[in-house]
Parts: sequence; structure tokens; C-alpha cells
Amino acid sequence: MSSHELNLLPVFARMRSDLHVVLSQRAASLRSHAGDTAIPGGRYELGDGSLEATARREAWEEIGLPIDARRVRKLCELQPFLSANELVVTPIVVLLIDPMIKPSLNPTEVERLFSLPLRAFLQHHPHPELRLALKLGEEPTEQDPVNAPWSEESGPSDWHTCRDVRWFDRRVRRHTFWDRRNPVRGLTSDILIHCAALAYGSTPTFTNLAPNQPSQAALIWLAFKGPMATRRRRVRPRMSGLEQPKDDDEKGESFRIKPDENGAGQTKEVGSSGSSGGGNAGVTTPRASSRL
Repeated sequence: MSSHELNLLPVFARMRSDLHVVLSQRAASLRSHAGDTAIPGGRYELGDGSLEATARREAWEEIGLPIDARRVRKLCELQPFLSANELVVTPIVVLLIDPMIKPSLNPTEVERLFSLPLRAFLQHHPHPELRLALKLGEEPTEQDPVNAPWSEESGPSDWHTCRDVRWFDRRVRRHTFWDRRNPVRGLTSDILIHCAALAYGSTPTFTNLAPNQPSQAALIWLAFKGPMATRRRRVRPRMSGLEQPKDDDEKGESFRIKPDENGAGQTKEVGSSGSSGGGNAGVTTPRASSRL
């Protein structure tokens, strides 16, 4: 199971019983996805009695989350996801029962912890109450984007943007949520969108998938059994920008990388999944405490 990772996704209830999710910022010294927002987790090891045991062990080692199921109750196991490094990642959602839990960070792996409203991962334009919780200012408009990240198809938003990439010769949508402390993107975004949709029985206000995008199960098959499968595990990401449309229904549309003022590539997309990938171009990420 060297190609399998487990994530433990901790959620807790705040005022009005709204759910918040606990996220970590990976240490800057790590070789892979340094500084990215992530969900605690890691690879299955011999001696782990189950996938859940792996997730709990990793969360204990990274952030000091108690292994005791009476304090951290399992809610469900989500579908497997494929990471950019082509590892199969299975998220396990847990509910923090004990309000006295205090984090204990492993500084070699984790820079800090923070929490976000789970519902926000279903919103392109968060409603005013959510904007307050996300510490966002006045919402940008098409006439006055207020330096919001560029996203031509979805329109200006200082919270959510997306772009399409080519992966295994298929079109796949990648999402970014522009939290002021650290952006949430890539695999982490995909997991949180899926979890929020299940938790609230609702669909995102944005188009989550690209046209004809493969399911996660299909992406896993393509990585391990398809014509582009490789025997090497934890490969370099094989995603690429959409330079030219390849599907008949895409003809006449242009998909090209558009640089922003900081030189970071952003892609035109149509409408609207370890550790998430991506840098922090254009976003200030001040240090914060480990308080949830």
C-alpha cells in the first residue's frame, strides 16, 4: 500500500452549530508541497491495523490530535481521491468531541493550524455572514475587482477561482480558495468541496467539474491501469495547461495561460480534484498562532 495515503479531516461545531474544518500549513522546510495548506495525514505503514488507524496515527504525529475515538469520533470515510503525485488518498472525517483538545504541532512537518467554515467551500461569492467569518472585505464587482485573483469565466471573486488543466489527456478542473492566511487549493480543495456537499446536502454555487471530467475512480484507474500508467510511484505532477482544445465541443474556444502581475500563471476556464499543491503568488500569508 505504498501508493496509498490517509487523511484525517477534523471538523467541529461553533456557534449556531455551523461546522468548521481544521487545516494545517505545511512546514517550509518540507521537500514536497512546502507551505501549502493541507489535511493531516500520510502513508499507510505496516503495523497500522486499518486505514483509520493510519489516519489517526498521522494526525497524532503531525498536530497532536488524540487517537482516542471517544474524544475524536469517526463520522465517515470519503471516496478515494488521486493526488497530483498520483497517490491514492482516502479522507476520513472525524468530529472533535472534547473541547479541551489542544494542538501540539510537529515543527518539522507543520507550520501552523487554522480553521475555516466548511460551508464556504460551496460558495463562489460567500454571503455576508460567511464573508465576516472569512475576514473578507467588501465583495468585488466586475467594474471594481479589488485586486481579486483573475478568473475570466467565473468572474471576479476574492474567495474562489478555478482553472482547467490537462491530466492523462483529460480535462480536469482545479479550484483555489483564497484564504487570507494561506490559499486552499488542489487536492485539499477537492476533498473539502466534496465533504461540504455531503455535509450540507447541497451543490456548489460554481461549476465544480470541467466538461466530461473523469470521476476520481476513473482518474485512479488512468494512473494505475490506463495507457499512461507508470510503475513509478509518487511521480512528478503530469498536469499541463490547456493550450488548445481537444474535444469537438470545445472547438472555437481558447484556453491559454494568462500571467498575472506577479508572473503567476492563471488559466481561462469554462464554467466550473497528501497535501494540496500550488504556491502562494499574490497572497500575503502572515504567521499566525496554532489556535483553531
